[in-house]
Amino acid sequence: GKLLTTLLSERRLPRAGWDDKSIEALIAELAAMDSNNFLDNVGVGEREARVHSRLVARRHYHLAHGVGRSGDVAAEQPKAAGAQP
Repeated sequence: GKLLTTLLSERRLPRAGWDDKSIEALIAELAAMDSNNFLDNVGVGEREARVHSRLVARRHYHLAHGVGRSGDVAAEQPKAAGAQP
């Protein structure tokens, strides 16, 4: 929408804050771009997220992130090839 276009073109936060519905609309738009949410996508990468509860998905605005190969959130995770140390 217009708010997002203005935000991106001005490259700064607006002086007047957005109302809750506008913020939720922005988050929904961003979540729609997350490949974890593509209907025909079944990614198998180590950091792909799976949310089986619709309640949890809604609570987190359909944004999620996997925990890596070990399955342990606290474990050190390998960096992707080319990533900065």
